[in-house]
Amino acid sequence: MKIKLQSGKEVLVEAFHLTATYGGLLVGSPTIQSNEILINHLSYPISWGERPYILKKSDMYSDEKNVLKPIVYSVWLSSSETIDDKENQFDGCALIVMWFGNDEPHKSIHDIILDGVKNIDWDKFAENYQF
Repeated sequence: MKIKLQSGKEVLVEAFHLTATYGGLLVGSPTIQSNEILINHLSYPISWGERPYILKKSDMYSDEKNVLKPIVYSVWLSSSETIDDKENQFDGCALIVMWFGNDEPHKSIHDIILDGVKNIDWDKFAENYQF
């Protein structure tokens, strides 16, 4: 599946993953400290390998005090067009984007991903790779 960013850049969705934000919270309510620990230990699926990634930190919280939005979304994006590769030594570029969002069962995966990544500055965050 391809996604067109607001910049006009078209990227390929390599993989998509979602998980419950507080899936591992066994007791108590979220606190500022527990949220900081959760945020600092967020990761994308290990099977995706070592990739550049960003966590979108805007709009992370729900309307409840100290409660992050219920779902952590992760998407691995790539492009065969490299970034500033004047010597033509790379094969493409990639970026993993993670964000907190609401559960949206009536929205398509394409639209969830697009809403989460459409305003990403691809050239700033994506990194070139070689096979």
